[in-house]
Amino acid sequence: MSALDDMALSDEALEAWMAAKTNRPLVRTMSALDGFVTAAVTGPRYPDPQDWMCPLMGLRRDVLAKGSATDHAVFASVARIHNQINETLFDRPQDYAPRFATKPSGGIDPRPWCQGLHAAMNLNIKSWNGCSTSTTQPRLAAADPDLLRGKKGRPVLGKPRPGPETAHFIEHEAYKDIALVIPPPYDDRV
Repeated sequence: MSALDDMALSDEALEAWMAAKTNRPLVRTMSALDGFVTAAVTGPRYPDPQDWMCPLMGLRRDVLAKGSATDHAVFASVARIHNQINETLFDRPQDYAPRFATKPSGGIDPRPWCQGLHAAMNLNIKSWNGCSTSTTQPRLAAADPDLLRGKKGRPVLGKPRPGPETAHFIEHEAYKDIALVIPPPYDDRV
């Protein structure tokens, strides 16, 4: 165990802190935090990790110099999550699994993860728009339905085929390949 791990909050404590934080963090759940950090790991690099970690958690830019013990614990928690995702994606990519939320019915809900990813992209949108195509970016973009809409607002990949097989796939298997997570509903009126 490292000093970072010793200082970091548990996932439960971190999620409770995000939910109660009055100076709004960009995310409020562990699933959204996981999506955000995944984008920070795979997307364009920031010159200083504080450039994304402080806005992400609603912390002051000088948190390391002037923050409270709780602020430092939150910062350490995000750094720990970053390091875990980074290590998994680059050392054991086959083991990476997004931390999707769970629906009350027991199925997966990728929306909070996608919202976190989208928040990270928006924080650094000029760099994301200027990126060269990579294998990661198209997969991440496919995870967020808002990024898949064409000029008229229609899904670029088209509407999923209706039926129980599609519903079952989206509910239980799509997480295995994040590029296939395209949650409904789609609006045909657009």
